[in-house]
Amino acid sequence: MTARWTIGGQSPVNVGPRALRYPWRGVVDLLLVLAVVALMSLSDYALEFFGIPYNSLGGSIISKIHPATYLLAVALGLAVIGNPNPVVYVLGLLGRCLGSALLLVASILMWVFIARNKPGYSASFLIDTLIAASLIVMLFADAGNKARLIVARLVHCIMVVNCMLSIVEGLTGWRLFPFVLGGHEQTWEYRATALLGHPLIGGLVTGVYAVILLTVHDVRGLGERWRWPILLLCMAAMPFIGSRTAFVIVVVTAAAVAGLRVLRFLRGEPIDTRKLLALLVLAPLGVVVLAILFQQGLFDNFIGRFLNDNNSAQTRFRLYDLFDNLNMYDLFVGQSFVVLDTNVRLNGLSEGIENSWAGHLLRYGVVMSVVLWCGVAAWFGDVLRAAGRAGILPLVFVFLVISTTTGISAKSSMLTIPAVLILSLVARVPQEEAARVDNALLSRIGSRFRA
Repeated sequence: MTARWTIGGQSPVNVGPRALRYPWRGVVDLLLVLAVVALMSLSDYALEFFGIPYNSLGGSIISKIHPATYLLAVALGLAVIGNPNPVVYVLGLLGRCLGSALLLVASILMWVFIARNKPGYSASFLIDTLIAASLIVMLFADAGNKARLIVARLVHCIMVVNCMLSIVEGLTGWRLFPFVLGGHEQTWEYRATALLGHPLIGGLVTGVYAVILLTVHDVRGLGERWRWPILLLCMAAMPFIGSRTAFVIVVVTAAAVAGLRVLRFLRGEPIDTRKLLALLVLAPLGVVVLAILFQQGLFDNFIGRFLNDNNSAQTRFRLYDLFDNLNMYDLFVGQSFVVLDTNVRLNGLSEGIENSWAGHLLRYGVVMSVVLWCGVAAWFGDVLRAAGRAGILPLVFVFLVISTTTGISAKSSMLTIPAVLILSLVARVPQEEAARVDNALLSRIGSRFRA
């Protein structure tokens, strides 16, 4: 069924599933593809290398926003103005992506709060960290199978290249882009940065990708014969990237998946003979290769971080000492930049506040933090609804990692890139729902005009 309505005796307008594929949509999908490539290949280190002061001091406000965010904003703008019924399209899109719309509203409210009440704090992190994540969900909401397939294939290629680069960087010490923090190159740092930038981001994205390959039956754009080679490549790259939390979660997930498959086999479920033979041959070979690599000392740095993490884990617990001196005013509106920065230094937190939720609470207080958290929770709900049950474990993985890093309390891509992976590789195309919602809105608007 399509909705029919008239205004002032004009000819009727029909809206159905095909109305979503208006001529401008091809340009929108192209911009979405370009944004994904920019997001996953131009890290903050790459931007600094090319002379764009993305994280460093100086430069205009324009340079503090990632190029991918500009592409996403332009794409969504064209999607709206190029639609035959822009008002209905916007209303329908907001209805279908209500969680992302709530995150947009929460981010805007936080922006106003910071601008008026928090001198010294920067609100630019809201754009690339949260607003861009909302835009991605909205653009994927109407992306067709062809666009999603193109994005999925690009994601697979970029992830394979990133894993290979990570291994090369870890083995040789050479870097594609210099690892620069606070204006100083980290020449002593063994962790690879490759295409995705900071090891925590690289570990998160590689881990999400590995969890998808482990747990999702039908991964878009990837033949079944490539699944295990790419998964093993990810597992091999993660020690060189160096994110311990991400690596442990992936290993636990892999062990759980393997255990479930063994249990199903013991209960009589049939198994592919070729896969069984490959496992019997490759498993002992893999153990021998790992033993040789271990003897060569290739994993010494990574293992050393578990044995002696330079108080990194202790720092994550010590940050809660920052709450000891909070008065009632600071609890509700957050501490000033000078006071919080002083307390961070006095408590020896050289890496900053490595917990997204504590970072929000200390900087902006309980009121605005709860507003922002509700928006983030609603956004997680949007992604989960789009991906279905297959998106549960990847999203849990994202939540755990951002809870042990600065994550979304600073400028990062820890929501945007995982959203691209989940929506392109896992989520199905919801065009029927889009047409149903837009048709319902058109019917309501038409009835108002007829009245």
